[in-house]
Amino acid sequence: MACEQCGTQGPTAAFCGACGAPLSQRRGPLRLDAYAAAPGEQVVRLSVASSLFPHLPHRSRTAFRVGLAVYFLLLLVLALLRCQAPMLAISALGLPTVFLLYLYQSGAHRDITVSTLISTALGGIALGVGWALLTASFVAHFYDVSFANADSRRLAALVGIVVPIAGAAVMLMPAVVMRFVRSSRETLDGYVIGALGAVAFTAAAILTRLAPQFATGVVADDRPVKMLLVQAALQGVAIPLTAAAMGGLVGAALWFGRRKLVVASVGATVAVFGTLGVTEVVPALEGLHVGAHLLVTVAALVILRIGVQYFLLHEQREATGHAGYVLCPHCDHVVADMAFCPNCGVAAAAASRASHAARRIETGGDVTVRRPGYATPESVYEVAPVHHTGNTWMLTTLAAGLVVAAAAGITAAVLATPQRPRYTCPPDCGRPPIGEPVDINPRFVSADGEFSVQYPGPGSLYKATLYPDWVEMEYTGGDTGTLDLWGEPATKRSPKQIIDTMIADYYPDATLDYEIPNAMVGYEPGYGAVYDQYPQDASGEFTRLRVVALCAIKNDYALVATAVGPYHEFSPDFGSGHPSGVNLELALDMGKFVNSFRWHSGPSA
Repeated sequence: MACEQCGTQGPTAAFCGACGAPLSQRRGPLRLDAYAAAPGEQVVRLSVASSLFPHLPHRSRTAFRVGLAVYFLLLLVLALLRCQAPMLAISALGLPTVFLLYLYQSGAHRDITVSTLISTALGGIALGVGWALLTASFVAHFYDVSFANADSRRLAALVGIVVPIAGAAVMLMPAVVMRFVRSSRETLDGYVIGALGAVAFTAAAILTRLAPQFATGVVADDRPVKMLLVQAALQGVAIPLTAAAMGGLVGAALWFGRRKLVVASVGATVAVFGTLGVTEVVPALEGLHVGAHLLVTVAALVILRIGVQYFLLHEQREATGHAGYVLCPHCDHVVADMAFCPNCGVAAAAASRASHAARRIETGGDVTVRRPGYATPESVYEVAPVHHTGNTWMLTTLAAGLVVAAAAGITAAVLATPQRPRYTCPPDCGRPPIGEPVDINPRFVSADGEFSVQYPGPGSLYKATLYPDWVEMEYTGGDTGTLDLWGEPATKRSPKQIIDTMIADYYPDATLDYEIPNAMVGYEPGYGAVYDQYPQDASGEFTRLRVVALCAIKNDYALVATAVGPYHEFSPDFGSGHPSGVNLELALDMGKFVNSFRWHSGPSA
């Protein structure tokens, strides 16, 4: 029977053994109804196991699905229990552990030399650590930009998009380097190299960025459960899965060898990571951010499947010099040893070469089971069985790896967490609880003449920028931060309503820590509150921001002061020397500017 797609003569069967086309109908360029690595699935389908683990036999994927489910469930439980140290370690090391088990069980480590795999992983780790250290302070600088400075906010948005894209480019470097020392042309070898480098890069970058968080303790009693759930979803699920998918896609394209497809795969990677950056710079609830990340992850997995499907259907086959029969690991039939199984259509390349050689029907080989033949001279053959991964082995091995990761995280947290400061007065009495002497500073008057306020002059630790109705002060000393002082018509709103609206617009997922008692602005009673914000950028950067906001109204005109900067707990050696709820260095200097506010209109101005 001749195949209408490629013209190859072959026995009557469901699929052409040469090109994989269904013999009952003409095949499109992608054969969308039967994935070449798992013909029982369509190409455009969400399946993590068959997408990330294409070398596995059909029945082995069940064990890996169970393993991934246990891994994701463990992250959920640890987040709900606020066990942040083991959660962070497992988030970073969980998927690499599963991927290493995949390499072992599929036999891919026998196709690619161990030295190549180790070099790829070490290259990814080195680049991940270096990239995290290089970009950490650069990215953190844009977390506390002024509410008023539109240029700064636009620049922060640009950085939020460019950094993930640049990080993706660095992530692909191990695959690019190993492309020039490869020993084979099989695209799934390239997939393994690309995915391994990306997984190692991501794990190293996440651990490096989250290292300061280990110093906050084994258990995060002061962090909302919601934020830990967000962190687990991003750093344990969305980010590593997306990285593995796109790294594997580019690696497979490099090994496939067509320049246009390499460019297309790199372009798809840029689009995916650029989209992640866009989702982070748009103010929205963290739940929406997580949903957007997961949607991008789904898109990345589907893009990977489409790419792998094309590569498996169109890659050039190397002559094996073997014309016999082989046991198909997918349908469990003995079939002609060709590029595709004539019965189910699975690609022969969707299994390691070592596994393929072990499944060939050889005279005098070990005989353990009987399997039916398909389009073969004999109806039954005695063959060695296909090795399948069992649930017990998978869960036992994965549990051992995750326990080691969790123990390492707990140990790191115990060693890194400083002891709680103990105040003994005397001698640790701190400064007297009185304000600093009043400074003589320049005074800003709004363009409409409604209010005035002092701001620091030249030579101070502040860089002041004046707008028509706004003063932005960038604090350049110590922990850094931004102080904003402005006025706006109240339009019958209360001070609390103005603060709530401002927080919802700029920090929609901030959590209220406490309301400031007896809050005053310009010596006028008003409303004040302190918030916590935990920004999660596209690369998983950990930052805890403190937001202090105060507002008072007089003659239906509101004066507002906000301070944004890194959370830093006060201790005998930092801050005022006294325990404080605010724990923001910028707040120590905030009072004199807030008290300098003056209303200039109205009967009692």
